[in-house]
Amino acid sequence: MAEMLAKAVAKPHYPHIALARGLSIVLVAFGHSALADMHAAADVLGVVRMPFFFLLAGLFFSSQHDVLHYSKQKSIALLTPYFFVLTAIGVKQWLSGGNFAAYMAGVLYGNGQTIAWTPLWFLPHLFLLYTSAALLLRPGGFGALQRGLQFSLILLWLMLFGVVLAYLQPQFSQSVSLLLRSGLPWGIDFLPLSLGFFALGYLLKQHFTHARFNPLLLLGLTALFSVLVFTLNAAVDFNLRLYTPPLWLPFIIVTGCFMLLQWSLLLSKLPLLSDAFILCGRYSLYILIFHVFLQQVLQRLAGSGGVLLQLAILLGSIVLSIAAGWLIRRVVLLRYCFEPGVIRVKAAR
Repeated sequence: MAEMLAKAVAKPHYPHIALARGLSIVLVAFGHSALADMHAAADVLGVVRMPFFFLLAGLFFSSQHDVLHYSKQKSIALLTPYFFVLTAIGVKQWLSGGNFAAYMAGVLYGNGQTIAWTPLWFLPHLFLLYTSAALLLRPGGFGALQRGLQFSLILLWLMLFGVVLAYLQPQFSQSVSLLLRSGLPWGIDFLPLSLGFFALGYLLKQHFTHARFNPLLLLGLTALFSVLVFTLNAAVDFNLRLYTPPLWLPFIIVTGCFMLLQWSLLLSKLPLLSDAFILCGRYSLYILIFHVFLQQVLQRLAGSGGVLLQLAILLGSIVLSIAAGWLIRRVVLLRYCFEPGVIRVKAAR
């Protein structure tokens, strides 16, 4: 643990962006916790946490000349832990008498409602997202347009496909096919939305990296975002294909993303909290994979309780996820199963 904290003290080039990445994965863990059911803030933050994650992913994206090679790299990095974890669970269930073929069909379909470890739906979708971004933002294409036109097209894109997803959602829920009720494989049906927020991050790089903390702006954005969410009954859950109201959400979410940026700038001025969130960002893969399972384990051990107990369970799941990641990174075979891209880079050096 001392080594992890020591690494966190070494600040990245943009500390507030590294902190924002940690904040985004903490918000994901919070949204899946019992604590979220006890606080209205969960409903508000639920609208922005996943779009904010996608936007941050796009900040430092660079145009790719070799899309096929880039896609191959992303498939190794993102699909290896996905298939490793879920196949291991499937083997365990098969040994207990489960239907392995049906189980793996759900894994290949790759949606949160068809896999045993729900948060892992994000990994295959992220693979599709990066590959699609490499095609959309390739040199000479979308990136060659004037900046104002780019922003206008992205906002129109988000509004259009928000309406499409809102139309498709009831079609999926009423489908006679058990698989199709969860949406299309790997979240292809909401890929245009995640791609839109990713591209928005790509366009907002300078605004985010060179942002400055402004307390009045923080309060104003927080108030405006909260009012918009409650007034318009906004709700976002990509796993459940919940996205409403589709025409207003791009503006609500952009407000929320700039609000979280200001909170990140504020937290970056607090050394201990800053280091903690940056550490979470560096172990985001492991928090994503393990936090729900660990919350369930800790909940069974601790029993029911109030806000303080649920907060302790949430923090415990994050700390234990980081500890699990720290151990995995020190066992070469395990690290190859979870982070093969890192192993390959080191081998190349």
